[in-house]
Amino acid sequence: MTPNVPGPLSGLLVLDLCHFLAGPYATLALADLGADVVKVEDPEHPDEARNVGPCFREQSVYFESLNWGKRSLAIRLSTEEGRETLLALVGNADVVLDNYKPGVMAKLGLDHDSLSVVNPRIVSCSLSGFGSTGPEAKRPGYDYTIQARTGVMSLTGEPGAAPGKAGISYVDHSGGLAAALAVSAALVERDRTGRGRHVDLGLYDVQMSMLTYIAAWNLNGGYTPARQPSGSHPSIVPAQTFETSDGHVSLFIGNDPMWQRFCGAVDRPGVMDLPAYRTNTGRAENRPVLVSALQALFLESSSQHWVNLLSSAHVPCEEVKSIDDALADPQAAARSLVVSSVDSRGTEFLHTRGPVPLDATIAGRPAPILGADSREVLIDAGLSGELVDDLIARGVVIDGLARV
Repeated sequence: MTPNVPGPLSGLLVLDLCHFLAGPYATLALADLGADVVKVEDPEHPDEARNVGPCFREQSVYFESLNWGKRSLAIRLSTEEGRETLLALVGNADVVLDNYKPGVMAKLGLDHDSLSVVNPRIVSCSLSGFGSTGPEAKRPGYDYTIQARTGVMSLTGEPGAAPGKAGISYVDHSGGLAAALAVSAALVERDRTGRGRHVDLGLYDVQMSMLTYIAAWNLNGGYTPARQPSGSHPSIVPAQTFETSDGHVSLFIGNDPMWQRFCGAVDRPGVMDLPAYRTNTGRAENRPVLVSALQALFLESSSQHWVNLLSSAHVPCEEVKSIDDALADPQAAARSLVVSSVDSRGTEFLHTRGPVPLDATIAGRPAPILGADSREVLIDAGLSGELVDDLIARGVVIDGLARV
């Protein structure tokens, strides 16, 4: 286990009112940077990720992968007393992050205006599908549907085949990163002004931003790329996957000197080093013939052969690995990107690191069972032990440890 070292966000209290992926990934990033993240769930409507398969231990491994390093408070937000108890925590908190549909936090009396009455320094962030304004504000938005709505699916997959989805939920993950960035920026602003702010962020917003050069091509040049075979780049050639004798490699030749090094490494005079191929413009104009010749070349040897040969020539080339191989990669081990968290009972949970692998960081605890830290969190907030016992006895607060 990595030793506990205070991270850059150490001392900050974050209340996480999130579910599924995007919001929990944002607060996971904050937790891994040292913040004390308290996952707040209503036991009548807990995070549905707790039930997502296919793998379960004591609880869903999907849920565990997004909520390690956090504490759990189970409190009935449907009750006035539950909401008042949560507001007592807000008085000592720095951040409240939710990914409810727009309007839910206001209905609960937990919108930014209500929070700032209790704590003017509070930073709040709401991460939803489309944000809280515009004609689609009330429309649900998920990774799958946002990939479709923003045009990304139209560019994914083979030409002539059905549109494809990215292999991971990158809309949710990038949305979570954007939320963590926005919160961090708002905290810096608060240190300057003395007041917090609300951030209204949509997954749609983040994905539209990530269109970058594709949007610029369309808006300024009237050009939109179509799906390309083998995931090839629309204008840089060759930059795509190639089949080898035992798998596939991903090749990226980003400039003409790189192409010259490639030709020197493969040593096929008169085949690869033709004058027509010496510039990217020429390679793009002759793409079908060049790609066909390259494919025949790569089929001659194994993926590892090509990676070794081209890497020695400083040409970017990687084997298309399985998830098993990726997790066992020596580079991942050297960067401590797969770590172990162990709880007080000695239960170990293996997981990937947070997205910013700083040296000063914490070895997060495994994801908590529902309400595991309710008593501790409320007493830390200044509530008396007698009051906490009464809230637990009346079911306003759930003590998860009492059920263990």
